[in-house]
Amino acid sequence: MGDRNKQPVILLKVPSSDDFYGSALRRHNLDPIFITPSHFVFKNLKQLQAKLLVPHKYAGIIFASPRCVQAVNEALGKTALPSCWRALHNYSLGKNTHSAAWITFQNLPTLGDHAVNANNLCDLIVETFGPKRDLPLLMPCGNGVGQTLRLRLVAQGFRVDACEVYESRSHPDFVNQMRHALKFKRMETIVFFGPSSVRSSLEFFGNYNVSLKDRKLIAVGSGTRKAMEESGIQADGVVNAADVDHLINIIKT
Repeated sequence: MGDRNKQPVILLKVPSSDDFYGSALRRHNLDPIFITPSHFVFKNLKQLQAKLLVPHKYAGIIFASPRCVQAVNEALGKTALPSCWRALHNYSLGKNTHSAAWITFQNLPTLGDHAVNANNLCDLIVETFGPKRDLPLLMPCGNGVGQTLRLRLVAQGFRVDACEVYESRSHPDFVNQMRHALKFKRMETIVFFGPSSVRSSLEFFGNYNVSLKDRKLIAVGSGTRKAMEESGIQADGVVNAADVDHLINIIKT
């Protein structure tokens, strides 16, 4: 599991062939160890499909993550997204989500590609929506995803139809990979990517009596930091997902 001559760093995220974290860490004499913390299971797709087929009942749709885009696509099956959605107030959180919606739904226009968190997107919605808020915004979401945005929008007077269409579960290989890292003392630095990585790790730490003392724990993104705080885990540093240099600096200090 990695190069013994380099400082190991546990990255709790799905590995990919073009992952810039891995290559950047290796250039700085670090040994990135990717462990997938969770996988996603879709649910309530029939209910979501019924909502998607009546766009006249909604003011627009909010995609909080690329996974939400995928859920909508799964719910539609072979049916195209009704064209009436195009004229509504549609939003996506971040560049990746925006691109996913654009490609998946044949150039569906959404605002929010520059938003980096739920607060940014909420501010954008308030600025661009207008005063008439009679119809709800449809927001497909997952467990632990979209709650902050929904609450902020409701506080601003919006109606939000939040439909939970996927949930994260611990990956089948997660425990064995974490036990292996623990056994060979390669868990001194752990980088958390997303609330699901926190949930899976918290269960592992409790079941195997893992002390977090003297371990460096780093959160990628404010949502991850919040999940850590709510779980009683103190983050030694917080970085933006795109700022790998900042991540490396925290690891090395």
